[in-house]
Amino acid sequence: MKRQLLLCAILFFTACASLPSHYVELDDQTPLSFDSVLDKIAGKQVIFIGEIHGTASIHLLQSEVIKRLKQRGREVVVALEAFPFSRQKILDKWIEGTLDKYAFQQAYEMSWSIPIEYYEEIFDYAREQHIPLLAINAEDRMIRDVSRNGLRVVPEDFLRKIRYTDCSTDPEYKDLVNKTPHASEFPYFCDAQRLRDSVMASIIAQAVKGDNETVIILAGVMHSAKPAVPRLLKNHGEMTSVVLLPEEFRYFSRKAPDSKVADFIWYE
Repeated sequence: MKRQLLLCAILFFTACASLPSHYVELDDQTPLSFDSVLDKIAGKQVIFIGEIHGTASIHLLQSEVIKRLKQRGREVVVALEAFPFSRQKILDKWIEGTLDKYAFQQAYEMSWSIPIEYYEEIFDYAREQHIPLLAINAEDRMIRDVSRNGLRVVPEDFLRKIRYTDCSTDPEYKDLVNKTPHASEFPYFCDAQRLRDSVMASIIAQAVKGDNETVIILAGVMHSAKPAVPRLLKNHGEMTSVVLLPEEFRYFSRKAPDSKVADFIWYE
């Protein structure tokens, strides 16, 4: 009964969700329309749309960006924090049409705690349009282990493969991560988050193929902010990228978003 009530509430809020009304380019504080933002980001190889998980308007915005860029003729790939990289075959089978909706939902719920209804429109559209879905997250077990015991539990060849750079070498990143709730509870929290972000950056970089392809990243705001995954992408070569964050990012960073964390923000 509780599950049914929760589902009804989610469906109500997602059905009533609307696109944010206000967008700002942070470099010069220029207010823009949604269409103007699309014009500015359409040619980028990597687009980060930072999410506060389970926020209906944000997931609607993500869905609209995916659809509009696809309609403009871009080759789109959608990269998801919701799935660890080890479960890529689940996403492949979904897009191929060889996995039914119930089995896909079961697999999703094993990976991610946010109700699938928030992403359902994105998943259905990707399947309909044969848009590749990319699993980019690290394994939670590995991240938990590192947060408690440090990087010594991770094979050195894996760290080299993802081009890991130590958290202590990046004060801006360290400051951002230390503002994350529960950061003080784990002795190696920053190293663990850096590892997660490095895994994401490595997988995203491998997916960037050409100038007409855009990889759209659906990940939490703390991963999508410029000092996090976007900066680590640079360890893998030159590629064009842009960061969009909700104005509510200030609740995580404890200050108003500026051009050091994003290129564009939006608010209701």
